Amino acid sequence: MAAVGIRALAASLLAAHLAAAGTGAVSAVVEVDGPAEPALLQDIAVAMGEAGPAYLTASRAGLPKIEAGLAPILPTLPRDEHGKLEGPAVRYALYHFFVREYGWRIKGLDPVGGAWNSSSPSETPALKRMPASVRELLAKRLDEGLDERDLGVLAWTLRHLVQDETDGRLVSAYELLRLPLDTPIPAARAEAAIDLHMASHVAAVDLDNTTVARMRAIYSQMDQLYPAWNHTVAFIHEAFVSERATSGADASASIGLEDNLRVLSAITERYGLWQDSECKSLKEKLLPLEDQGSGRVHLADFYSASLGGAWQFSESVDYLRRLGALDESAPGSPRVIIVNYLLSYANCVGSTGYNELCCLSECEALMSQVERRVAAASADPEELLEIVAALSSSTVPGGRSLDAVSRQRLRSIAAQHGGGVPIYGRLFAQWMHHAYPRECPYPHVAGATEQLTPVDFARKVGTRRVASAAEMQSVVARPLRKDRPRETVPWDRREEVLAPPPSHVAAPLGFALLHVATALAMCSLLASLWRVTERRRSRTKAVAAAAAPQIP
Repeated sequence: MAAVGIRALAASLLAAHLAAAGTGAVSAVVEVDGPAEPALLQDIAVAMGEAGPAYLTASRAGLPKIEAGLAPILPTLPRDEHGKLEGPAVRYALYHFFVREYGWRIKGLDPVGGAWNSSSPSETPALKRMPASVRELLAKRLDEGLDERDLGVLAWTLRHLVQDETDGRLVSAYELLRLPLDTPIPAARAEAAIDLHMASHVAAVDLDNTTVARMRAIYSQMDQLYPAWNHTVAFIHEAFVSERATSGADASASIGLEDNLRVLSAITERYGLWQDSECKSLKEKLLPLEDQGSGRVHLADFYSASLGGAWQFSESVDYLRRLGALDESAPGSPRVIIVNYLLSYANCVGSTGYNELCCLSECEALMSQVERRVAAASADPEELLEIVAALSSSTVPGGRSLDAVSRQRLRSIAAQHGGGVPIYGRLFAQWMHHAYPRECPYPHVAGATEQLTPVDFARKVGTRRVASAAEMQSVVARPLRKDRPRETVPWDRREEVLAPPPSHVAAPLGFALLHVATALAMCSLLASLWRVTERRRSRTKAVAAAAAPQIP
C-alpha cells in the first residue's frame, strides 16, 4: 500500500481530508442544526475545497467544548474600536486556553520570553498543515480582527491539528512495529504501540526517521532518561483499559487502528493533568527550602538537594538565568524562583513539532476566577483587592487581609492606567506573583529571558544545561553574609499590555475627581507661591527706594 494510502487510512477523518485537500471551492456547505456556523469556519471550509464539508462535520463535536473553555477569558481581552480582537490578544487568549486545558505550550503562541506582538498567531507551526489558501485567509482575518466565535474556530482548528500530529505519530509506531493498519490487532500489541508513541514523545525522537533497533535501545533506558517512566507506562495501561471499558469493549479484545486512535485521543487529553502530579512532587520538595516565604530557594540550597541525591535541581546558572528562574536582585545571593522553575521548559515532558507538554500553572486557575468575577479588560482596584483576598491557593489561605504595600501597589497600577487595572498587563501579573509567590510566576520584561528545552539550550548556547558536581559544590560552599538584609521579592515598575487603553474611555468618577482635586490643589499652591513672591518683590522695592539717595 502506498504511503499516502496508509496515512489516509490511519489518520482521523479531518487529517485524511486535509491530506487529500484540493483547491476547488465547496459548492454546498454542510447543514447543521442549531446556531449558524461562525463566519471564519465557513470561510476556512470554502478555502479547503473538497475537504471543507468534512472540516465542518468534525467541528460539531469539538467546537462547543472549545468555546466553553474560552468563555471566562473573552470579556477580559482588549478590543479595537470595532470590538474586534487583534493579533496580540488572540495569541494571549489561545496560549492561556491551551495551558489551562491541556498543559500544552503551543509553539508560535507561547511567547517564550518575548512580547505578545512579536509574531502573529497565523505563523503557528501547526497551521502549516493547512492548505496555503487557509493560511492566507487566517493571516488576512487576523489583520482585520477576530470576533469571539472566530477565536473559538481558530482554537478548535489548532487543537485538532495537534491531535492529528499525535495520531500520525501512532501510525508511525504501527509502521515501525510492522503492525497492520487495516485489521484489528491484539490489545497488548495496540497498547505497546501507544507506549512506543509516548516514549518517542518524551525522548523527542522522530519515529519516521529512526530504526527499530534504535528505539529498542532508547526504550530500554527510558527509566534512566525519565525516572517517572514506569509510572507513565502504568498510567497508559490504566487509561487504555478505562477507555475501552467506556466504549463497551473488552480490554483484552483485539482493536482496530481507528478505535486505538480514539483511545489515544482520550489518553492525550488526560495525560497533562496526570503528569502534573510530578510537578506537584517537585514543588513539595522545594517548599521546605523556601527563603522567608518569598517563593524562592537559595541557589546553594537548590544545589544541596541535588548533591544529596535528588535527580532534579542540577540546572546550571546560565540555564536557570536564561529560563527566568533565577532571581539575582540581591547581589551575591542568587535564588531560584520556585514557580518559574517549575513552569520552565526545563521541566516539560516531551516535545512535538507543535507543542511542549509542561507543568500546569496553578495561577491559571486563580486568574480564571478573577476573570469570571471581573468580566472586563480592566477592573477597579478595590474590587480586585476584595476578589483576590478571598481566593485561596495550595499554599495561601483565602479570606485574608492583604498588606498595605500590596494595596498601595494595586492602586498605583490603576492610577497609571487612568483608574482601572488591566488584568492582562505585566504589572498585574507581577502583583499576583507577590500575592501568590509560589503559584503565580514572576513576569520578566519581554526579551529578558528565553524558554529553551535542554536540547535547544545546548545547541544554541553551546554549554551544558546541567551544572557539574564541582560547580554545585562551589556554590554550596560559598558562605552567605550574616548581616545581609532581609531579601524581598523585587518589584519592577515597567508595564506591558496587549493594547493601549482606548483614548475615548473616561476614567472612573472617583479617579476623575481625584485628578481634578489634585489640579485645583496645584493651582492653589501656585497662586499662593505667586502671592508670596509678589509680596517679597514689593518689600524689596520699598527697601531699595528708602535706601536710595534723594535728588534735590
